[in-house]
Amino acid sequence: MSIEVLPAEIAEAARAARPGRLALVMRNPSIIIGAAIVAFLALVGALAPMLGTIDPSEINPAYRNKKPGAERTIRTEDGKEVPFVHRFGTDTLGRDVYSRVVYGARVSLIVGLTVAVLSVAIGLTIGLIAATSAGSTVSSCASWMA
Repeated sequence: MSIEVLPAEIAEAARAARPGRLALVMRNPSIIIGAAIVAFLALVGALAPMLGTIDPSEINPAYRNKKPGAERTIRTEDGKEVPFVHRFGTDTLGRDVYSRVVYGARVSLIVGLTVAVLSVAIGLTIGLIAATSAGSTVSSCASWMA
């Protein structure tokens, strides 16, 4: 049995015919839908103050348990009265539910990113320790993780 070495032209042609990573990603609808949802949540979280919201922790007992679409007037810093619509209604303490959902997107993204970064850091540390030390450390890392 002999091993034949391919000429450089054939190897290059085979490599060029292989689809790129972006082409593989674009063919998978699950990745596109997931990325769109994450991008939308990031955009909502970043633009929360500009999306027609009020302070999400503002308690107003006069507007408890209002239905979606309830209106009230809010006095601005300069003394003007502005109408405000509670798009998702209010909760039992009179807080605007829409504002709480929009600002909650920020908290969810921060928690998710923090957990992902910490997981990578811990996994990388354990992997580096296991890879650079003797076999006993590998088995102790495996037993510790199990």
